[in-house]
Amino acid sequence: MGKGTIDQWMRKYFKGVIIALFAIPQFAYAQENKENTVKQELFSGIVLDLQTDAPIQFAIVTNLSSGQETETGEQGQFNLPARINDLLQFYYPGYRTDTLVITEFELKRIYLTLSREGIRIDEVNIRSITDAQLEIELEKAKKEGQFTESSIERGGIRLSPSRLFGQAGRQARERYELLVREKERRIIDRRFSVAYIQSITPLNGEDMVLFMHKYRPTKEFVLNSDEQTFLLYIMDAYAAFKKLTPEEKAAIQINKNN
Repeated sequence: MGKGTIDQWMRKYFKGVIIALFAIPQFAYAQENKENTVKQELFSGIVLDLQTDAPIQFAIVTNLSSGQETETGEQGQFNLPARINDLLQFYYPGYRTDTLVITEFELKRIYLTLSREGIRIDEVNIRSITDAQLEIELEKAKKEGQFTESSIERGGIRLSPSRLFGQAGRQARERYELLVREKERRIIDRRFSVAYIQSITPLNGEDMVLFMHKYRPTKEFVLNSDEQTFLLYIMDAYAAFKKLTPEEKAAIQINKNN
């Protein structure tokens, strides 16, 4: 092989090496860019209480990988954009925060377990918990707020000053009263509803608000009255409401805001 031929071969060889060296990082960048641009899909699931299998409404579902979040619907359902290997977090007051790594996009059932600390009860949290969870929290608060405790050694019942006067017992009793009021509210609302009243009367808007405030029945009446009795009650209340003067309606409004 002559010198000219060798020079030509060397130039071609090094040219190929240089092209290859430049091509490697370009290929790696293209692969990385391709991975970063994978389209998100909707990940769907249902959040449930592990003990009761009841759906949990208003649970917060957060995609920790993207920062996107949503909340569960009435039946515990949710949809959230995500990719394979994204990490989802599930949060609801009174429950242990849980996480899930997405490995597939089939519908998932996510079960949350109660926290030992119980719910930090306030009006907002109480309104959002399920009926089943309400019953659980009622029983828990009732036990925590009891004034007495069993004494096996003494074979009887003795007063427990720590429960009677302690902060934990007092808070449990306050929580219990709040939960009882919420349970009563739900019992009344299921029957004394806007939809039911509108099926009988032409009330709507502000008049509906005033009517429902002034003539809201007791829990005992709701539980003990049959359909005919309850229907007559609404009709009589509507007849009385129509006779109210503007001043009397204004008085209801003032009282409602207090």
